[in-house]
Amino acid sequence: MIPAVKITDYPRFGYRGLMLDVSRHFFTKEEVKRYIDQMVQYKYNVFHWHLTDDHGWRLEIKSMPRLTQTGAWRVPRTGPWGSFSGSEPGEKPAYGGYYTQNDIREVVQYAADRFVRIVPEIDVPAHSLALIASYPHLSCTGQQYEVSPGTDFYRKEDNALCPGNDSSYIVMEKILGEAAVLFPGEYLHIGGDEAYKGFWEKCGKCKVLMEKEHLPNSIALQSYFIKRMARIVASKGKKMIGWDEILEGGSLSSDIAVMSRYGAAGTRDATGRGHATVVTPWGYAYWDLYQGDPALEPLTYGKGRLRATYHYDILPDSVDKEKVMGGQGCLWTEFVPTFRHAEYMTWPRSFALSEILWSQKDRKNWSDFVGRTEMHLKRLDYQSVNYAKSLYDPYVEASRGKLEELQVTLKCELDDAEIYYTLDETHPDHFSTRYTGGYLKFPKGVARIKAVTYRKGKPLGRILNVTLKELEKRIANQEG
Repeated sequence: MIPAVKITDYPRFGYRGLMLDVSRHFFTKEEVKRYIDQMVQYKYNVFHWHLTDDHGWRLEIKSMPRLTQTGAWRVPRTGPWGSFSGSEPGEKPAYGGYYTQNDIREVVQYAADRFVRIVPEIDVPAHSLALIASYPHLSCTGQQYEVSPGTDFYRKEDNALCPGNDSSYIVMEKILGEAAVLFPGEYLHIGGDEAYKGFWEKCGKCKVLMEKEHLPNSIALQSYFIKRMARIVASKGKKMIGWDEILEGGSLSSDIAVMSRYGAAGTRDATGRGHATVVTPWGYAYWDLYQGDPALEPLTYGKGRLRATYHYDILPDSVDKEKVMGGQGCLWTEFVPTFRHAEYMTWPRSFALSEILWSQKDRKNWSDFVGRTEMHLKRLDYQSVNYAKSLYDPYVEASRGKLEELQVTLKCELDDAEIYYTLDETHPDHFSTRYTGGYLKFPKGVARIKAVTYRKGKPLGRILNVTLKELEKRIANQEG
């Protein structure tokens, strides 16, 4: 029995966030609350709510009712994202949803009761197809588009607000004004990313504005729009935050914050210009990426493994550390149609980020982290939280040798995992050939590799089954 104890503990960073994209797929108010509940167990204190995008507008704006009458709904489609067809004649947009202002107030209070502040994102000028579908006069073309169900529309349809149209600023004044009242936090996120400028460059209104304001190109035009947004946000008593691209084309007020996904280079750029920065690097803190071998995981793209996240340092060399507010994991949901799958993509990678944001760098210990992760996976089981078990699975890394031959290695996230494999189409177990490192040698006629992991004689993960043709395809995609 210990009569008294003193615990000293404090976070490395003040901003410890997770982002949930509710535009690509709508998640209910209760699901959002559940996500917040899961966050706070691991000392996250910021919920970045990505409320608008090309595929759905989720925030009720009373002065602009068509945003939720039209912009919140699209035609239903199931299958690989990006391959969907548009609406058929007479087909009604029945998939989607939105949050009423009372819903927003309820979630904001729910989060505050758990010491979580919410950063809402209204993504402009691009990623605005749901807004433009509701009010077509806001784009450069003025055409009537539909809310995208997941079609390949980029550069074909105008999904950006027209910077040369005064109505764009009038509308954003209304939207940001209502959002500022609903969300009591310090920041409003305006997106600002991935604006295709082709329609702007052909637009008569944009050309008139560029001549009037002496803007040399469309990049400067974007900067003009961003500065107008910053003034609107400031007029509402808030600070603006946006993605890396808000820095393009000109300097911004130093009280504007940057959310950087471009790794060390992006962090150095944003902090070097004097901006407070939230670090959310693609490949390390994007939860929509593959966390295991693609042959074993639900369809998505990229690569973002647990171990890589854990070893990432969000404070690169030669960066102004005082300008780094903290970091954030981002769950984009193109490939995440259900809340259960949102959980699967979030955990356990968010364990790793939580530790990065709370503990000092010199406290990192991968094997110790793995042990604690396994303990907390049992906790998630008890809470019926879905999570990925990819850390137990084998995965393949493939490349070409000097003679263009296929070079294949087998790996697992766990250092104490034993990997066994077969090349003869049979299922492997711990009596199969044990992988001991180096490149595999393939006898003539081999078509596929199967591999499985064990620990102390007990199976760990799923059986990996991948063809050599698939590995060749992966290499070609990397080279292309």
